[in-house]
Amino acid sequence: MTTIRDMPLDCPEATYVEPVYKEAGMRNFTNLVRTMLNDYGVYHVQFNTINKQTLIDAKAHPENYPTLMVRVAGYSVYWTDIAERVQDDIINRTEHTF
Repeated sequence: MTTIRDMPLDCPEATYVEPVYKEAGMRNFTNLVRTMLNDYGVYHVQFNTINKQTLIDAKAHPENYPTLMVRVAGYSVYWTDIAERVQDDIINRTEHTF
């Protein structure tokens, strides 16, 4: 398994996280970001907070999500403009819960 420590310093990190609603979750999320920046030297990270179920539903019913945008490799794009294989890749990425 690749860890943050194994990644080259010039490699951007894209992470999907569920929205944080509780104080403990926000504290954990803040600690993650601080650790990535301070201890591992990560200088670029982007977070998507759209849950996996929403993306699956958006793939099945794109007409219901005309304004849904996601971050992909450093840029934002409308979900409905992404090729199906890229949508599948995004859906299959790991979600992290705090």
